[in-house]
Amino acid sequence: MFNPTGCIRSYVLILTASIIVVLWSDSSGADLADKLDDLVGYTIVAEKTIVGWYDDNEHEEGSFNGCSYERVILFQDNTGLTCAEYGYMYAYRPKAIILAKQSKIGEHAYYDIKMVVGDEIYDMRKIKTVKQT
Repeated sequence: MFNPTGCIRSYVLILTASIIVVLWSDSSGADLADKLDDLVGYTIVAEKTIVGWYDDNEHEEGSFNGCSYERVILFQDNTGLTCAEYGYMYAYRPKAIILAKQSKIGEHAYYDIKMVVGDEIYDMRKIKTVKQT
């Protein structure tokens, strides 16, 4: 037989649990919102898999060890981007989201490029050719 009291209790329990989850996760959401605030005006232009990196002194295949100035990050499609800042993180073949924002100075257009890996955002630059490691 249908019990409306039990149904209401279940509804209240689900509603209470949902509110707790939202309040508990709100602090981590604020961090993400702060990071995303810097990306207003950017467009997602690609999703790529990082397969390695190289710089003047060393190279590594398969992993991502963050960015060092001038380090080239290599992607599975044989393209790459150059790091324009320092930031450490480690991941094996992580997914990277590439964002770009076009700016113009006079008649010249250029792109500001960002790369998102995990929960980190890196400033990047285009490279002309990818060196074979």
